[in-house]
Amino acid sequence: MRFPMWTISLLLIISVACAYLYHMPVNIQPTVDPAVLMPGDDAVIAIELENGAASYGAGGESVAGTSAHSTLISTPLNATRLTGTDMIEVLTGDYRNLGMIGPTDRITIYYKIRASGNATMGTHLLDFEVQGGYDGITIHRTIPVKVDPAAVTLTRAEDTTMGSINLNVANPRENTVNAVTIIPSARGVRFSPEEYYIGTMDPDEVFTISFKVNPLGQTELNAPINLSFVARFKNGETWHESEAYVTRYSPPRVEPKRNNLFLAGVAVLLLIPAAYIYRRKRLKV
Repeated sequence: MRFPMWTISLLLIISVACAYLYHMPVNIQPTVDPAVLMPGDDAVIAIELENGAASYGAGGESVAGTSAHSTLISTPLNATRLTGTDMIEVLTGDYRNLGMIGPTDRITIYYKIRASGNATMGTHLLDFEVQGGYDGITIHRTIPVKVDPAAVTLTRAEDTTMGSINLNVANPRENTVNAVTIIPSARGVRFSPEEYYIGTMDPDEVFTISFKVNPLGQTELNAPINLSFVARFKNGETWHESEAYVTRYSPPRVEPKRNNLFLAGVAVLLLIPAAYIYRRKRLKV
């Protein structure tokens, strides 16, 4: 039995559509930078969309490697949407008409997000959807975004040099922080260095740093004083500053300077009676 050409074309269209009836062959891989946000942070979500049709065996009866096979498993991407939450705002608009992606092809789209200043610690789920395929199927995925308010921490370390103070600087976060700088302050004191630049700190990394503590001008430090330190750092592209760490510092005891002229005078006064007694003893002999 012979079929009209329009019937054959319709059957081909239906067979192609049926290949996408139960799945649209698009793999979704999101990456958040920074990996863990702090309240108030801006971040970028990079979402990679890959055509994985070949791994699903899609493509009907066409022969792999032929133009017909490539046409059947190429996928149109019509739109994407990322929906925020009460605490995570999506700053980038929806994408439209991203075009076709062929077998094993990938495209990456970017969304900028912002955590609110009162964002709570934990994992916040954003809804992401892709609309495409020949039958307009929509794929839904959830993208986790972690929030942790923990900042770089400072603690006192053992002081090994007189006139200096040592600190342990730790990164308790799950992600790397950058441009870490420790800034000291105190009244009547000059620190060396004025600021201590550490740079990049990996998760759970600890640095021990040292500041020399000198009085301003010619005066000496005669009593314990409070020293204050803060850590300034970047999480992603957002600057943060830790709460001030305050510690009590006791200056080293300085022996009073003795006047050499005075000591020489005392020695002379002691020698005069001794010489007189010695002379009298010599005269008696």
